[in-house]
Amino acid sequence: MQNKTWTDAALLDHLQKAVYLELWTIPLYLTAAYSLQVPGTNAQLPPQQVTVRGKKNPNRSREQLAFNNIYSVVVQEMLHLELASNLFNALFAPKGYSPKFTGEWAPRYDKFPSWIAVNKPVKLGPVNPEQMSLLAAIETPEPKTDGAPNGPQDVYDSIGQFYKAIEQGINQRWNELYQPDADHRQKSEFANPQYKGDDYARFSSTIGGDSRTALKQANEVLQAIVGQGEGNLGPVIDPELRPEDANDLEDQFSHFARFRMVQAMLKFGGPLETYPTTGGSGLAAAQQQLTAGFTSLLTALEKGYAGDDELDLGSMWALPKQIVSVWSAGGVPQF
Repeated sequence: MQNKTWTDAALLDHLQKAVYLELWTIPLYLTAAYSLQVPGTNAQLPPQQVTVRGKKNPNRSREQLAFNNIYSVVVQEMLHLELASNLFNALFAPKGYSPKFTGEWAPRYDKFPSWIAVNKPVKLGPVNPEQMSLLAAIETPEPKTDGAPNGPQDVYDSIGQFYKAIEQGINQRWNELYQPDADHRQKSEFANPQYKGDDYARFSSTIGGDSRTALKQANEVLQAIVGQGEGNLGPVIDPELRPEDANDLEDQFSHFARFRMVQAMLKFGGPLETYPTTGGSGLAAAQQQLTAGFTSLLTALEKGYAGDDELDLGSMWALPKQIVSVWSAGGVPQF
């Protein structure tokens, strides 16, 4: 890899790309998860992640098992989006910058992000072998053949290598950029042990305090993003990176392992029940609602991390019904 020098501008660019990358995964995974016709669910009662241990469990179905594996990844990607945004703000909010979620930074689904060298077609779609191959490719562990980052690059061989580069840039530029007493506009919705009923892990999602403490937290944030997802070389997640609830069985495994589980279900058990894409009279209206809802979410994220408003996630929690409404109307949800 070509040797380049880390600058403030290069690190700012990489952190914005990290925010985009985490956001980009969420509609892909949600679209697949809610394509599943889980018994007892519909557009008004979308599937939820429920415990299905034991073959006699009344909630158990192949579709519910698949949904649990995919949706549990979505929740952690929401956490990763928060972590990437907080990391951005920890260094650049005092300089007047904030993460962008709209305009050119709104997610697009025609190809992989240009800074990741994965040559695989991208589209939104239901749970089937082709789509699960795409989702698994996104979360594929960094190959051992990947070279170490040598400064900022235009393109990386893998997502794992991309995050290694960010780690390098942060550690090189931290002392010059970090301002301990500034307002860093941090948010904590998904990782805060104070709130026992929420999804959280045993690390802080916020970054602050003196420079040494904050840098330690920043590196823990990067380790969490990589260790739960595409940087995990094994199927099991480090206990420090899991929610404390032992019933969260899926969250003990890496994103790649969870997607591989669904791939195995398809390979050995045959197709899963998904909504047919036959089109219907209500499709246009359903898609319009989803488009408006997702636009509202992007605007809320941008305002929230800019410090202009509290982080309002109401539009995020409204997405399940909107997505299932499009599927049940016979269409593939578009974002």
